[in-house]
Amino acid sequence: MLSQFLPSLLTRKVNMTHLQTAKPSDFIVKICQRDCVTLRKFKSAEEFEQEVARFMKRHDVLHLATSRGDQPRCTAVGYKNIGTTMYILSEGGAKFQNLSANPRVAYSIASRIRRGRGFLKVRGLQVWGKAEVISQKEREKFQETLDLMGVTRSLKRRGVKGLPPFPYRIIKIEPEKMRYFNLSEGIYYVTWLKG
Repeated sequence: MLSQFLPSLLTRKVNMTHLQTAKPSDFIVKICQRDCVTLRKFKSAEEFEQEVARFMKRHDVLHLATSRGDQPRCTAVGYKNIGTTMYILSEGGAKFQNLSANPRVAYSIASRIRRGRGFLKVRGLQVWGKAEVISQKEREKFQETLDLMGVTRSLKRRGVKGLPPFPYRIIKIEPEKMRYFNLSEGIYYVTWLKG
């Protein structure tokens, strides 16, 4: 009986993510001991994703890197995250020329570091992934994404019927790799890789 299911089990693709944690140097271990910080071990990729999504929600600007040929471009943009998927509503710019040539992107989000706050206050996220551009020409998908992002609801609250007439586009980024550092919460260079 098991033999009839065996071929499908062997050929089924399993999309699993996994985590890698960097080994801290003696310097980092001493800092953690001095400040009573316990380095965390995530039980699952999902637990890590939830932690990253919380970090994303506490911030509102990311630095998006796109490239075309040998010309990289980095742009500071506002965003909305749903889980670890990133959505950026934009009115244009050279980033779209780059994205049409190369959908591979990277971005970073970081907390400000004020003078004298120390190494334990450094917090940052790096993400690599693939971008999809959703234009207004794709009316239904564009509107569904605006709704998902909460843009439609926000405009209605302000008494505005819709976006001003301009060729807006939405950049949707699905992560393929994420690296997060937040030593004050015991997170030392944890890397998430999509399977």
